[in-house]
Amino acid sequence: MAFKGSVYRLHRADKMTLGKRKRPAVAPIIPRADFLTFGTQLKEDPSKLSLLLDLPAELRNAVYEMVLACTGGALLSRSATHRALASSSAMPRVNKQIRDEFLATTMLLAEIHTTSVDFSFRHIVAFLNRLSDEEIRALPTTKLPTQRKIIIHLHPNIDSMEQPQYLKRWLNRVQHPTKKATDVVYEYRYSGPALLFRRFHISNDFLRRLQMWESDVARMAPGRKKDEFRAIIAALRGPRVTGAV
Repeated sequence: MAFKGSVYRLHRADKMTLGKRKRPAVAPIIPRADFLTFGTQLKEDPSKLSLLLDLPAELRNAVYEMVLACTGGALLSRSATHRALASSSAMPRVNKQIRDEFLATTMLLAEIHTTSVDFSFRHIVAFLNRLSDEEIRALPTTKLPTQRKIIIHLHPNIDSMEQPQYLKRWLNRVQHPTKKATDVVYEYRYSGPALLFRRFHISNDFLRRLQMWESDVARMAPGRKKDEFRAIIAALRGPRVTGAV
């Protein structure tokens, strides 16, 4: 009987030990108001709307540059009503000061993308004409190449290649002695639909026109106009346009 009593007491003690086993600690739920108070305490000036404004201007510019690099640079619209460079970042919507600083950094540092439909470059010319001297100096040029790029995405059709009056204007401008920012360097890319290429392969019109342009380039005098025309032809031909007529 004494042995059974001892076993019963040990079993009871084990159950009590299990009952007192500590549960894992759970982090307390902090009310949203505490987060707001903590953020306000971090601010150098609690009246400011953003912690970003507490950083020195040099660090803010570095932040803007990283944001532009991560969001694909800036877009130059073909619309006459949207003159400023646009970005997919939400940074310009934070407040007025950050918007102004971010847009200023965009003008000086961002990689610029734009589209040329049927070889119309009028919106690019208008953009260049309204730039300040400082903003022009920040662009990549033949004399001072930089890592920054201005990328023009070409959307042609066969009609604009048969009568390329807009293209001729653009080529004449890049070598004009009195036009503004004529030494700016551009990168051209074909960005039209693949269906366009399939149709051109069937008719051979596209390849025939490219070969005519290549013959024209071979007869041109050396200079910026020839280099620009050759770069456009190379972008149009690309790896997807092969074969001979």
